[in-house]
Amino acid sequence: MSSSPYPFSRILSYILHPLLIPTLVTAALLMRPELYTLVLPVSLKIRFLLVVFVFTTVIPAAGVLLLLRVNAIYSVQLQDRAERTLPLLIASTSFMVMLYLLKTTNIPPLFLYVLYSATFALLTGLLVNLAYKISLHTLAWGAVAATLTSIALRMGISSLMVLILATWLLSGLAGYARLKENAHNQAQVYLGYVAGVCVVILISFLG
Repeated sequence: MSSSPYPFSRILSYILHPLLIPTLVTAALLMRPELYTLVLPVSLKIRFLLVVFVFTTVIPAAGVLLLLRVNAIYSVQLQDRAERTLPLLIASTSFMVMLYLLKTTNIPPLFLYVLYSATFALLTGLLVNLAYKISLHTLAWGAVAATLTSIALRMGISSLMVLILATWLLSGLAGYARLKENAHNQAQVYLGYVAGVCVVILISFLG
């Protein structure tokens, strides 16, 4: 599919990129100390956020650039389904290593739940992509919106409502951007939402 001439949708696609979501959500939750019982010093919050950023953004992005350099892929846009397999595998591995490193720390379970949801959503994208191309943007945003909704329902935290509404709004904008960019058709966009929400529902039941 070719790119569209709409600069707004292109900007939205970059701002709402799936690799930025774990860092953005983690930062937003770190600014809500009422959500967790441990008192986290600012230095620990910064280190934790840096770990999340490195493993969920820097390493996967570096993997894409490396694959582009060795001609294993032909565009950072990854518009061809076959091109997505290796980048998704690199990102999934990086996410799982991060979880392995963090699970023995004193990070509140709330953050581990968010990162587990992100990791399983990414693995779902990897598996589905083997047979059918879906929107990774809507998969990721659908998953994070469902994750925050699940947290609010399970913990009875009404103060998350604004953040939840903002996340659902951003998930809609992500779908709009991908359609405007001609990166996906409607079926691929909606399947991304469904897959993202379903994987979080499954994690909630298993938890």
